[in-house]
Amino acid sequence: MSNGESRESLDLLASAAEQSSPQSRIKRNTACVSCRDSKVKCNASTVPGQPCQRCQKLKLRCVVDKSHKRVSKRSGRPAQPRALKSRVFSSEDIDRYFDQYFEHFHPYFPVVRIREPDAIYNSGSVLFWVIVVTACRKSTHEGGIFDFLVDAVRNEIWESVSDPPVSLATVNALLILSVWPLPTIRFMKDPSPIYVSLLMNSCYILGIHTGRGDFPTHVYPAYRLSVSDEEAVYSWVGFNVISQRVSTYSGTPSTGQYFNSTIESILDRTSPVKIPMYFYILLESAAFLHRVGRTIAANLEQGKGVSHHVVEQLEEDFQKVQGLMSAGISEVDQFTILSTLLELQVFYFMPMPGFSQEAFKRNALRCHTTAQSVIRLALKLNNDIDFLSNSPYFVCRSMLSAGCIVISALLSPSTKEVIERQIQDAGSTLDAVVNEALAGVRLCSIQDGDLPVRAAKMMESAWSVREILPATELSQLGQMDFSHRLGMGLPLDCIRRWKRQMEQIRPDKVTPQPVAADGASTAAVASAAEMLAADPFSRVDWDAFMKDFDMNFDPALMDTVVA
Repeated sequence: MSNGESRESLDLLASAAEQSSPQSRIKRNTACVSCRDSKVKCNASTVPGQPCQRCQKLKLRCVVDKSHKRVSKRSGRPAQPRALKSRVFSSEDIDRYFDQYFEHFHPYFPVVRIREPDAIYNSGSVLFWVIVVTACRKSTHEGGIFDFLVDAVRNEIWESVSDPPVSLATVNALLILSVWPLPTIRFMKDPSPIYVSLLMNSCYILGIHTGRGDFPTHVYPAYRLSVSDEEAVYSWVGFNVISQRVSTYSGTPSTGQYFNSTIESILDRTSPVKIPMYFYILLESAAFLHRVGRTIAANLEQGKGVSHHVVEQLEEDFQKVQGLMSAGISEVDQFTILSTLLELQVFYFMPMPGFSQEAFKRNALRCHTTAQSVIRLALKLNNDIDFLSNSPYFVCRSMLSAGCIVISALLSPSTKEVIERQIQDAGSTLDAVVNEALAGVRLCSIQDGDLPVRAAKMMESAWSVREILPATELSQLGQMDFSHRLGMGLPLDCIRRWKRQMEQIRPDKVTPQPVAADGASTAAVASAAEMLAADPFSRVDWDAFMKDFDMNFDPALMDTVVA
C-alpha cells in the first residue's frame, strides 16, 4: 500500500466516525454485554448500529462481544453497612453505589472481577471506598458526601501504599484512581504519574506481570497474591493501558514500558484469559502509542523536530494495526481508534527545520479534520450514553487536545482561510465549531470548578478576544520549550501561550461590578450588550488564567529518560 493510499484510508476512517457503528454487522443472536450481565432479554433495535431497547432507555453502552464473560455476580444479600471515619453508609447506599459503578464505569475499565461489596471490602477496604467515590461522580453531590469521600479516600490511598506489600485490591484501587482521578487535580498536581510508578513496582514484586494469580515457589510468602489468573491478567492489562495513557497526556515517557509476553499473548489471542473487545482495543492502541512514543523521543534526541515522513510511516503502520481491530467494534471503540490517530497526527506540528510549507499545511488540515471528527463523535456518544461524564479521564485530555488543535488552526494565518471555507461549505460557522470543541471539554466536568471547567473557560476567553491576540502560526506551536513534552507539546504550548498573551493585554485595573438589586436588574441587562461591545475583555474569565495552566518544566530534566 502506498503512502497516499494509506493516508486516504485513515481519512476515510475519520469521516466514518459520524456514520453508524460497524457493530451493525454482528448478527444479533447474541445479547449485548449489559443485558448479559443483568441477565435480562436483549431486544435489539430495528435500526442497524443503534443500541438495544434497554440500553437506549437507560443510556448505557450497547456492545455485542461474544467473548465477554460476566463478572462474578452479586448475591441476593444486601451489603453490610460500613463506616469511613465519622460517616456511616447504609446497606442501601452501598448497594446503590456499587450498582452505579458496575453499570456506568466498570465497562470502560473492567479490572475488578468480583461485584460483591462485602467480598471487595474484605479483600481491601481501600478498593471498596475507591469504587464508592468513583460511583459518586454520577450523583448530585448533595450533603457534602462526595467532598467528604474525596478527602477521606485520598488519605486512605497513601496509608495503604505506605505499608508494603500492597494487595491486588490496592493495585486495582490505584488503577481506578488513575483512570478516574479525584476532581481536585490540577495540571501540575495530578498524582496519576506517581500512582503508575507505584503500580509498576508493585506488579513486578507481586508477580502480576506473569499473568498468574499464585505461584508460591517463586514469591516470598508475604507477597503471595492467592487470586485467580484472570484477576492477575486483567490488572496487568489495566496497568499497561493506563501507564501509556498517562504518559501520552502528561507528555512524559511511560514508566511501564513493559509490554511483555503476557500482553503479547492477549494481543495475539493465544492467552487462555479472554478480555472484552473494548479492553482489547484500548490495549492494542496503548501498545502502538508506546512504540510511537519511543520512536518520536529518539527522533527528538537526534534533531530539532520530527520529519513528516516518520509520522506518515507510523500512520501506515497504524493502518495495519487498525485492521486487527476493525471487526465488530462499537462507536466507543471507534472513538478510541480516532483519538489514537489524533495523538499520532499531532506530531506533524513538530516539523524539522527547513520543512515544506505545502506538506505541513496539508498534514495540519488532515489533523484538524481528525480533531473535529473526535469531537463530534464524542458529543454524539455523550448524547446517547453520557459518554463524556462517565468515560476515563484520558478521554477528557483527548478532548482538550482536539479543542486546542481546532482553535489553533482557526487562528493560524496559513490555515484559517481554507478551514473557514470548509466550514462555510458545510453550512456551519466558526463559532459553532469552536463551541462544539468547548462543549466536548466542558461535558467532562463532574464538579463546579474542576479542571475541565477551568480549561473550557480559558479556551473560551482566548477565542472571544482572538482579534486582539497576536497571530501564531501552527508551525510555531509545540516547538522549542515544549518539544520534550512529546505529543502534548502543541496543546501545552497553546494553553501557556494564550495564558501569557492574555496576561500581557489584561487591563491594568479591572473594577468588579457590584451585584445589582432586584430593581436594578432590568437596567443591568439593558447595558450588558453595550458594555460587551465597548469592552471585549468583559467576557474574559481572568481567574481561569491566573491560577492554573502553567505546567512546563526544564527540558534538561528529561535528558536521561527519553532515550
